[in-house]
Amino acid sequence: MTIKQLSEDKVLIRLCADDMKNFALEYKKMGFTDKHSKLILLRLLKIALCNFEAKNQNKILMEAIPDNDGCFLLLTLQKEHSKRKKYKIKRVKDYPCYRFENCDELLKAIEMLYKNCKLFYNNSAFELKGKYYLVFDYPVVPKNAKMLLKEYSACECSDKIFLSHLYEHANVLSSGNAIEHIGCAL
Repeated sequence: MTIKQLSEDKVLIRLCADDMKNFALEYKKMGFTDKHSKLILLRLLKIALCNFEAKNQNKILMEAIPDNDGCFLLLTLQKEHSKRKKYKIKRVKDYPCYRFENCDELLKAIEMLYKNCKLFYNNSAFELKGKYYLVFDYPVVPKNAKMLLKEYSACECSDKIFLSHLYEHANVLSSGNAIEHIGCAL
C-alpha cells in the first residue's frame, strides 16, 4: 500500500493485489454499504489523513478506481465553505423564426426550400392567430435558404420570449422536420 499526496486537497492510496487480499476487499463489493468494506475504508482514511494536514475539512470525497488486481482510492478534501462549481451552457445565438402572413406564402416557401435546399432538419411549423411561423432548431440557416425565406416571409425574429410563447400557445402544424413532411406532399 502506498499513500501519496497529489496536492493540498487530494490524496491517492494505491492498494495492490496483496493489500486487497490481506484486507479481504473485493472491488465489486467495496463500498460503505458493506460493513467490512466500510470498516477497512474508514481505517485507510484515518491513516491517510493523519499523515497529511487535513484540518478544517468538512467533507471528504472518496473515489475508487480499479487497477489490474488492486485499486486506487482518490481522496478529495473539501473545505468547509467551498461550493461545488456549477456550469451552465449558454446558447450563442437564438433560433431563427420566420413569420408568414398567410398559409399560401408558408407553403410556397416550404416547397421552394424542399426543392432547392435538401439539408434541413429539426424545424417546426406553427399557426398562431392567423399567422404562420417556421422555426429552425439551430442558430444558423444557410444563405440561399435565408434569401428564399426573406422573399416569402414578412420578417425574421429570434426573441426568446416570443419563441417560448409560440411553443406554448401555437397550433403545431408539423414538428421535427416540417420542411420535409410538408414539402414531400406538395
